[in-house]
Formats: sequence, C-alpha cells, structure tokens
Amino acid sequence: MNDHTVSSSRPSMRDLRADLTAVPVSSSRSGMWMVVDAIAGRITRVSNELWQSLQQGDATALQWQQARSAGWTRQRRQTQRTPFSPLAVRIPLGSLDAIANRLAPWTGWVFGRLAVWGWCLAITAALLMVIGRSSQVAASASSLGAFLSQTHPLVLAFWFVVTKAVHELAHAIMCRRIGYQAGECGVLMLCGMPCPYCDVSDSVREPSPWRRMSVMLAGIYVEWIIATIATFVWIGSRNPSTAWHAFHLMLVCGISTLVFNANPLMRYDGYFVLSDLVGSVHLRSESRSAFRGIVTARIAGRGFASRVTPTIRSVLLAAYHVASTIYRCVVLFAIAAMLLIAAEYLHLESAIIVLMAVVAIALVFKQLRSMAMAMGGKGDWSGVSGIRRAMLGATALLIGIAVFLIPLPRYQTARGTLDAALADTVYLPHDALVDLVPVTWGQYVKAGETIVRLRDEANEIEMTKVAGRLSVARLRSQLSRRVTMDRGDEAGDWETFEAGRQGLQTRLASLNDRAATLELRAKVNGVVLPPKSTLSTPSQGGITTPADRRGTFASSQQAWCRISTDGLLHAVLAVDARDRNQIRLGSPVRIAVSAMPGQVFESVVESVSPIQSDSRSLIQRAGYEVLCPLERFPPTDVLSVLGAQCRATVRLPNRTMASSVWSGCKEWFGE
Repeated sequence: MNDHTVSSSRPSMRDLRADLTAVPVSSSRSGMWMVVDAIAGRITRVSNELWQSLQQGDATALQWQQARSAGWTRQRRQTQRTPFSPLAVRIPLGSLDAIANRLAPWTGWVFGRLAVWGWCLAITAALLMVIGRSSQVAASASSLGAFLSQTHPLVLAFWFVVTKAVHELAHAIMCRRIGYQAGECGVLMLCGMPCPYCDVSDSVREPSPWRRMSVMLAGIYVEWIIATIATFVWIGSRNPSTAWHAFHLMLVCGISTLVFNANPLMRYDGYFVLSDLVGSVHLRSESRSAFRGIVTARIAGRGFASRVTPTIRSVLLAAYHVASTIYRCVVLFAIAAMLLIAAEYLHLESAIIVLMAVVAIALVFKQLRSMAMAMGGKGDWSGVSGIRRAMLGATALLIGIAVFLIPLPRYQTARGTLDAALADTVYLPHDALVDLVPVTWGQYVKAGETIVRLRDEANEIEMTKVAGRLSVARLRSQLSRRVTMDRGDEAGDWETFEAGRQGLQTRLASLNDRAATLELRAKVNGVVLPPKSTLSTPSQGGITTPADRRGTFASSQQAWCRISTDGLLHAVLAVDARDRNQIRLGSPVRIAVSAMPGQVFESVVESVSPIQSDSRSLIQRAGYEVLCPLERFPPTDVLSVLGAQCRATVRLPNRTMASSVWSGCKEWFGE
C-alpha cells in the first residue's frame, strides 16, 4: 500500500500518534474535543463522535482520511509536506498580536454588542440605499474603469493595502477580545495576486461556536463598515473625485469581500466558518475523499480501494468538492484574463503569456502524473483490473481530444461611443465672423431654415468700394456716350468706360453672391448635432453651445455642425487590428450603454473602417472602427445619448480550442 492512499485494511487506535493530546471541552453542548499536536503547533477541534471512533478503531474510511490529512496517524501521507509552488508563495510579515492587544480595549465602538447591532442597522440602511439607486450604481459601475485608468496606480494600491490591513487587523483584535493570541500574518501570492492572511488558529480553543465565528467574520464585518461609510459619502458628496473614490471602496469592501472572503468555496473566512459549522477537520481534503469514495469509486469499479458508503454528509461533501473545483477554475481563468488586460496596458504581453504558459504546463503535468499513476495501478487503483483502467484511460483521452476539437463559441469585447455616423456634416462656405446663431444642439430644423449667419467685414468694405466705383464708372460711361453722339466721333472712349463699368458690375454681383452665402440654411429636415460625438465643457476651455460661437471667427476647414435626418445612432467600436479577421459583417453584437443602465441593444456589424494608426500611442498599433446600428431615437433623445460610452460583445465564428492554440502560437512567433 502506498503512503498517500487510504488503507484497505481496517485501521485501529494503534494507527493514531501517541504524542497527541486530547482535551474534552466541558462547556460544549455538542461534546467536542481539543486535539493538540505539539509537534506541528496546531490545535484542532473535533466532534466527540469522530474522536471516539478514531480511539476505538471503528471509524469509517472517510474519517481515517481526515485523520491522515490532519497528520494524526503514524503513517503520514507522502504529500504531507507540500513542495514549493510558484503559484502559492507565502510571505510572512510578522505578528499582529502586540498591536491587537493594545487596540482591543479601545474597539468596543466596533465590536461591542450594542455597537454590532448599530453597525448592522447602518449596513442594512446602506444596502437599501444602494438597491434604491440601482440605476445610478449600474451607470457608475460601467464608467468606473475610465476613472480607474486615470487614477495613479499608487493611489489604488494604497486603498487596497489599507483595507486589507484593516481586514486582517480585525481578525487579530477580535481574537484578542475573546482571550486568545493572534499568530503570524503575511501575504500569500496566489497566482501573482496578493492575498493577505492572519493566523488566528488559537481561537479554536474557544468553546462557544458564536465567539469562534466572530473571529472568522471580523474582517468581513469591518470591511462592510468601511463600505457603509463609503456609501454615505458616495451619496452625499458633490465632489466627483471624492464620489468616485467612495464608489471604488464600496465595490472593494462590499462586493469583492462578499464574493471572495465570505465565499466558502475558497480557503478564506467563509471556508473556515463552514468547516466549523459542519465539524470538519480539513474540509477540502474530506470533500475530495468523499468525491473519490462516491464518484471515482463507482467509475473505477469494485477494485477501487477508497470506497465510501453514501450518506447525506458524504454526498454533500462530494457536491462541495465539485463546486469548489469549478469555482477555482473560474477564478484561475478570471485571474488570467485580468493579467492579460493589465499586460496589454503595460505592454508586457510577451512576459505574461510566457508565465501563463509555464503555469498551464505545470497544471497539465500534474494532472497527467495523477492519470499515469492511476493507469499504472498505483494507490487506490491497485485493485482495478488493467482492462478497466485502459478503457477508462482511453475514454479520458477521447474526451480530452473531443474538447480540443469541438467548435466553441467565441466572443470579442470592445468599447466605443454612440454617434450619428450617417448624419450630414455641414461646413461653413467661408472663413468669417459668426454674427447670429438661431439654433442650438438637439433642435429640430426644417429644410431652408437658417442655421447660422456669418459676417464678412472685408466683403462688406469691398462691396462699398465697388459700389462707389461703379456709380462713378456708370456716370463716366453715360457722359462719354453723350459726347460721342454729339460729335459724331467713333466710340473709342465710351467703349473703354463701358467695359470698366461692366467689370465693376460683375465684381459687385460676385460680392453679393458671397454675401448671400454667409447665411447658411439647412438642406434637409433633421436634428442639429455637434460636429463631434463629444461635447466640450467650460472646464476644458471649449464651446458648449452654438450660441457661444457668436462673435468668434469660424473656419471653413472645420465642420460647423451635423444634421441627423432619421435619428439613427451607431455604436462606433474601436478594435485592435489583429482581431480584424475575426469580426465579419453581419456578426451579432450585444451593446450596453452607460447612459442607459439595464438596457441591452441587439445589433450587427454593419461596416468596418480602413485600418488607421493611433499616433498618440507610444507603441504604434493599427486599429479600426466597427459600426453597429442601434434603434432610432426620438429627436429629443438623440442629444442626451450622443457620445455616451458603450461596451459591446461581438459574437465571433465558432473555433476549436486546437485552432485557437495554433493561432496563438503563430501570432507569438510573428507568422
């Protein structure tokens, strides 16, 4: 029998280590024991039923598996000493016990009984306020990324460090308040993500389950207090920067704490609360053993060594193992996606891809090693026939190949703005001074209605000069004609004067035509829109309305306005050029607009612009725009959503995982 497997022979009390000390907890109603492992420096709380079963030697295989996981047996698992893993690096930073001991007497306003009730009421009130402002929360959440991208990374790191330090300090203080010492604290680098921790295992000696639970939940409780205060600041603040930072704290200390720390599927606070509630020594190991004994044993057949009789507890533990495994995979993929986004922002894609490839190879190698041991008949598989092992291995191989060859749906996310892409652009006929602007943005105009009237002082002066010269030329022409008729001479002088008069008259007509064009009229019926999708604000030193242009000099080289005849808006999406071949005309698109929270538009890819280079980027990368039509908006609503930020998800053609890997390799090698 291998050391890491559950023995097929019946264990006895002689399998327990003789140096373990068990102390009954007299004040516990359910009958609990404290098992002290002096060598490992660990204290574990177990139920009376489990400890008596181990002492008498009639424990089930699953219970003996728990004992081995806790290190209580003479026969230790080969995997008891975990090798170093770059995926989980523990960095100890010392102990918070001294600080917690000093602060504990002064924290009654947070952890006192009346204080807890008061803060719980405040947390509930803040939650109700957030629910009542769900549309505002959704709009702020969709725009939070833009704010964070403009915030200095050190500021974001400061908030993260402060909140997590307060979280771990809360565990230590609560541990001290119930009379026990806080242990080591530090940072666990889990797949490159910093996860603070604080050892409060000494609190398991506390008989009261509620007091033990208060230690485990102290960090979540304090972070929710911070989120509550941030909620009140977010609602009451008139400073945009303060409101954004408060909203950021609401998400970090409220939602993320609930999703991660309170989630029992990860080894954080919620996990240890659930372990205490179900009386498990090592919940993850016990659930894994239950899954192997119930599910794997049924697949492997009667020869599988670790078999567990299905009970309500074992079935629930097996289900917990499946859920936690799926959740860990989802978290792993989410971390990988965040790393890729951060790498693209920092232009470190190559380094992150290499790191992710190393991690993926390590994980795959670990699974292949386990499969090789199973196919070789080692451990629990020693009693399974070779034919059955070969059939199971072939089935697993076929499933793996099928996963790589089955076409999978793919999606591409993109950001952009709403714009009237088909609106008629209006240019001024000449460079001139703006004299009158009778319309404004969002106003409906009819064809022939005046949009803007210009004033060309140089043209007016020239018209006055030409008109005066024309009057003189007309008089000279008339006098010359009379003299010529009286003398009977040839009309030499008269023809000269007449030619000059006609030239001046032609010049005056040209100036009048130019003056007529200075009053610009709408050619079609529609809504007047700004020349660009985004409006300037006074704080930016720009122009907010057309009336503000009165008295200024306008250039004919720049668009004056646009007129939308049908109110049709488009989502203008910016996509990297390397993804161009993946997006095709007619591809379905789902679009969410920040100015319209809770509403999702269904559209298709209508057109793709030529590739253009972003001259503002330090690293030149070609890109292109994708136009997706939205529904027609009423004229009064077009301006309110024009220029709004949007996020789109484009449905790409299905592709197998093998093709994706091959395309990634070709892109990596520059082919």
